[in-house]
Amino acid sequence: MAYPEIKEYLTRAGIRRITRLDETLLETFGQTEGERHIEKLTELFDLSEKRMMFGSEETDYLRRQEELVDYLNQSLEMSLLAASFYDRIFFRKVMEYVVSYGHFEKGDIFDLGCGNGILTCFLALGNPESSVTGLDLSSCALSSAKELADRLQVRNVDFTEPKPPEKKKCGTLFSCRTAHENVPWRTLLEESTMPALTLNEQIRRHEKYAEELSSLMNPQGYLISVERYEDDNAYAGFLHALENAGFSRIRGTHMQFSCRNGDETAVFQAIIMQKA
Repeated sequence: MAYPEIKEYLTRAGIRRITRLDETLLETFGQTEGERHIEKLTELFDLSEKRMMFGSEETDYLRRQEELVDYLNQSLEMSLLAASFYDRIFFRKVMEYVVSYGHFEKGDIFDLGCGNGILTCFLALGNPESSVTGLDLSSCALSSAKELADRLQVRNVDFTEPKPPEKKKCGTLFSCRTAHENVPWRTLLEESTMPALTLNEQIRRHEKYAEELSSLMNPQGYLISVERYEDDNAYAGFLHALENAGFSRIRGTHMQFSCRNGDETAVFQAIIMQKA
């Protein structure tokens, strides 16, 4: 796909410009139901922020935002509204990156942390000869993704929950915004009050997840990684952990970009690596 086709794809998928999510919820669902959604989302966002700031003994790190994710993906309509507000520019920039380096895509493709399938379906349409599988922990997100694939008439894509590595592995692993859901971070309160971790400590923090990524791939396969990091010790630790797990960086594929993420500006690092 060329860049003009990205805009067309996002429009077909139902991604549009939204400047105020609360106003759009009221317009879409009406006053009573819209206010109910706003109230519930406010409650779930506050809960997620509390868990990220202070931690939660009864909820492991991987599932600290589970209720929020499920609520935002309770229907494809709701999922697309949220994605339009939070991720419209992010999707476009990731797709432009994928198009620029599409020649590294090979064989079957896994999209780890596929969410509502916007990027997964894009990968499938761009690689019609490949079998593309979207993996996500949220059954609600998977349901929305399947509905989206049907709407877009994408036939070479499937969606399922992640499973322990089996015989089937991929030639290309697309991993987008998954590290912060899978790497054991300290709570935000600890991060702000305790000394910063050294590079070696950051490497150890990321090692298990880097090995999990490697376990999903065939030898010589490509990892397309897009993660929310500053260009700092944390990201360096992630890259070194990937190298320790058998990946090598593809020269000239690293790109840093920033974009609005809801009401904030977020920085992302994209890179392609090959498994030895």
